[in-house]
Amino acid sequence: MTLIPLSGFFQLEQNVPLAITIVVLSSFLFASGSTVQHLAVDGTVDVESENRSMNLRQVFGLLKNKVWLGGLTMIVIGASMHICGLALAPVTVVQPVGILAVPWSVLLAAKIHHFRPSKMIWGAVALTIIGVAAFTYFSASTAAKETVLEPLPIVVAALVVFGIAAVLGYLGMHGSAARRCLMWASGGAFIYGLSSAMVKSTFEMLGRDQFWTQPLFYVVLFFLLCSYLFGAWMIQQGYANGPAEIVVGSMTTTDPIVAVTFGIIVLGEGALLTIGDGIGMAISGAVAISGVVLLSKYHPEAQSRLRPAAEVPQVEAAE
Repeated sequence: MTLIPLSGFFQLEQNVPLAITIVVLSSFLFASGSTVQHLAVDGTVDVESENRSMNLRQVFGLLKNKVWLGGLTMIVIGASMHICGLALAPVTVVQPVGILAVPWSVLLAAKIHHFRPSKMIWGAVALTIIGVAAFTYFSASTAAKETVLEPLPIVVAALVVFGIAAVLGYLGMHGSAARRCLMWASGGAFIYGLSSAMVKSTFEMLGRDQFWTQPLFYVVLFFLLCSYLFGAWMIQQGYANGPAEIVVGSMTTTDPIVAVTFGIIVLGEGALLTIGDGIGMAISGAVAISGVVLLSKYHPEAQSRLRPAAEVPQVEAAE
């Protein structure tokens, strides 16, 4: 009886359409889980406090919160699906699709808070989707099928990402609540973008014969575990200091930018990229980001915080 080597289970055929479909579903689960977790964290911190960053006791206390654990379950399932997508396509293809979590989160918040999004909201959602679709087209059509794994560039790039995240975390300890939320979320997004690149690298390593004998495998695994640990910590601090839409918006824009940049520069996935393709990715990325900015500005929950209760908000109340 012939045994199939373990590496054979990880040498999957590239299937971009299937990968994109899986990640679209994953983005919905991520948005749902993030919205639920924000509700749980919001009930844990002192909403009247100037700085609502959580201490270790509060963070570990979330492990006993059934609502937070429910959100975590949705995020874990979504993350597992995202990993499957990374196994089927280059990180430059898979990661940008995650930005769809932003419109999902807006629609979920509108449902929870009993708002009907205005035309401006729907326009922002459309702008985000169009930008993501165009960005994915350019990245998918030019992504190299072979991934390059060089130890020194991977280690240096990972340390740079963690360094940037540390600076953002420091900035998250100061300033207004909106700034703290954005800084914490951006730091977590940088690290999660790195985690996606590490997942892709891990799958590439697992597809090699006797991968367990290669030191790079353990280096990549170390950075992957650290990414999940510290990224989760920073994201929870973001939930504590501001609304879920800022956290989700920051994650789903910064995360793919970091992951795609890592894939192009470090993993060699930009070998086929032309100047025209790069310009197209930059423009479509800017369009997607502008949609996120509009979503954050005209989000129903944000409008209710910015306007006095006596004023009529710019969103129509659901009947």
